[in-house]
Amino acid sequence: MASAGILSGWRRRWRTWSNARSPSQDQITLTQRNVYILPSKGGLGYAVVVLVLLLAAINEQLNLAYALAFLLGGVGLSAMWLTHANLRGLSLSLGNMVSVHAGQSLSMPVRLDATSLARGRFGLSLRALTDDDAPVPSGVAGEVSRGHQSTVFVPLKAPHRGWLELPRLRVDTSYPLGLFRAWAYWRARQRVLVWPALDPHAPPLPDSDVQGDARAAAAMRQADVPEGLRPWRRGDTLRAVAWKKSATRLVSGLPPVSRDAAARHDQACWIEWAHAQGLPLEARLSRLASWLVMAEQRALDSGQPYGLHLPDRTLGPAQGPQHLQQCLDTLATWGEA
Repeated sequence: MASAGILSGWRRRWRTWSNARSPSQDQITLTQRNVYILPSKGGLGYAVVVLVLLLAAINEQLNLAYALAFLLGGVGLSAMWLTHANLRGLSLSLGNMVSVHAGQSLSMPVRLDATSLARGRFGLSLRALTDDDAPVPSGVAGEVSRGHQSTVFVPLKAPHRGWLELPRLRVDTSYPLGLFRAWAYWRARQRVLVWPALDPHAPPLPDSDVQGDARAAAAMRQADVPEGLRPWRRGDTLRAVAWKKSATRLVSGLPPVSRDAAARHDQACWIEWAHAQGLPLEARLSRLASWLVMAEQRALDSGQPYGLHLPDRTLGPAQGPQHLQQCLDTLATWGEA
């Protein structure tokens, strides 16, 4: 227990010191100030072999052994310089983050820039770090050729909804011989918004049964034109035509139909805060998020808009990816200052 506490204290001191040398920023260029290097296990063994060979040459006074020892030592020093140079000068920047639902995998797009470098950067490994600077099990490999850019997607976890601070990223390399390991740290300033988790047991939309009965009654009263649609008129755009309904009607010899915007607005699907009453807060937000995704899918099929009504805010009615994102963003920040 005592040794674990001492090790944790040293990690905290190291993290504080390295953070001071490399503050949070959305773009960083690695230099000798923020690139660290140490021998690897193979490098330590290599050094022992060279040292033993040198001692044998001194003891036996063998010129060829001297030459071999100095040659291998020069190779090791060259490998150290090349490994450090494989990171030095590389620029890292953050791409556009995409929100996901809590519990899903989040990708952190890291852009590697070598447009101003005379050599490419190869054998790179990028991985996120936990709060105690322990690397996550999964890392991704990356490389960029001279004068080009490449993007590497680092997987992250999104355990809960709300604003997620991006973790520290460690980029390291053992290129070219694996005798040394060079690494650098980078923490992006940008945050990403995580939406509430989707409810796998969410029931159908609250108004599905009611509107289904209304549509059935309307179909019985007016069998030739479904509810929310009207007969096609000259001047209607191709986007306004209900192609699925029209295909069935054309087979029956009936004229096509178009979506009636006014009727759809009157029949908007409203997702109410009270519809998920009785559930804990997070489960309630998950239920509402699932209903929003269902409503957007139905809007793509039938053109019916939907809205979100919360105790202190109302969104919609509307439809489309931007409207869905606005509604989910509202749920993600619900209750946060």
